[in-house]
Amino acid sequence: MSARLLLAVEDSPAALAAARYAVELARTLHAGITAVAVVPNGALVATATATATATAGTFDVPNGDGPTHPPARTVLGHIERLAHLEEVRLQTVRRSGDVARRVLDEARRVGPDLIVLGRAENSASADRAVLAPWVTRVLESAHQPVLVVPAEWRPRGSRPARGPLGRPGS
Repeated sequence: MSARLLLAVEDSPAALAAARYAVELARTLHAGITAVAVVPNGALVATATATATATAGTFDVPNGDGPTHPPARTVLGHIERLAHLEEVRLQTVRRSGDVARRVLDEARRVGPDLIVLGRAENSASADRAVLAPWVTRVLESAHQPVLVVPAEWRPRGSRPARGPLGRPGS
């Protein structure tokens, strides 16, 4: 049985760092990744309002995965390119609604060995980093281990000889 990772992403530097980490880890472990992008209810409404007159068909329903908006498509497209370059199996899923609930729903559906997400922070706290509420809820409620990747994480070199954990063979 092959290892399976669930990567939860949104349009942020932390999500892109988590994507890079997940792809490196999947390559090392010969694992597959399911990447889920969740458009929060409020963001979906804001996007619909802002773009309804500019373009027709702002939302798409690829493979019945649910609505999305341009940032979600962009992030998932970036992850598809990363996975392709590293020859990692990838499935992408788009959802809308409560972010933590949808990520946990995907975890129940996929049954991953590990959930990987970026350290999304609450921008309302200027004096210190505070995790976004959806990240905290996933950490508290997941039945699998959860790996939280900081936005500052970068792989060592373009294709490191060491594993993603920084140790040989890790």
